[in-house]
Amino acid sequence: MNTTAKKGTNKRIYWTFIMLAIIIGATFYGNLQEQFSLEFLVFFSGVPFFLFVIGSFGLLWPVIKPIGDEIYISHALMIGALFIILFFLHIWVILPRICPDFGACLGL
Repeated sequence: MNTTAKKGTNKRIYWTFIMLAIIIGATFYGNLQEQFSLEFLVFFSGVPFFLFVIGSFGLLWPVIKPIGDEIYISHALMIGALFIILFFLHIWVILPRICPDFGACLGL
């Protein structure tokens, strides 16, 4: 198989994941937010987050792909840093917009 065609297909798939995450997020947390309970919205927010993370990692993989054995530790640190940044954005930016009193949303 031609590697150029495969690269283009992979990029389209990863962009599709990102667009799907945005569409799901806008639909459930914009237009349909009043139709679901806060508990459901908080727990379901992991779905668009997961799709966005898949797309982000997939698009960034060619840039941060390890080349030799000695680079694996720095690669693992970069992947971990990227995930933690995306996770903290989800926790500190997106979830507070869904539910300002997070503990009350979970029924705690």
